[in-house]
Amino acid sequence: MTQTPDLFEMYRWVLMIICSVYTLACLGQTLFGWLDYFSQSRRTQVLGHYAMVLLLRARTRRFARDLWQIALLLVVFAVVVYAHRGLQGPT
Repeated sequence: MTQTPDLFEMYRWVLMIICSVYTLACLGQTLFGWLDYFSQSRRTQVLGHYAMVLLLRARTRRFARDLWQIALLLVVFAVVVYAHRGLQGPT
């Protein structure tokens, strides 16, 4: 059996690809901007090293509750998607 392509499904895939590429481009541009800023002078280099040390000192224990909450919400989301596909039946 051949299925006819669903126009809305194709639209969602194209939109997902465009949004992903745009997000990665913006993220890369921002990271390169920060790297350029922190390499301008000795003072900003020291500031960049200080910021890096602060980021490395962040402990996951402080954020453990939030991380567990995110994991639980992802599991609930996966169960809802699985249940939705099961109730929808074969397409």
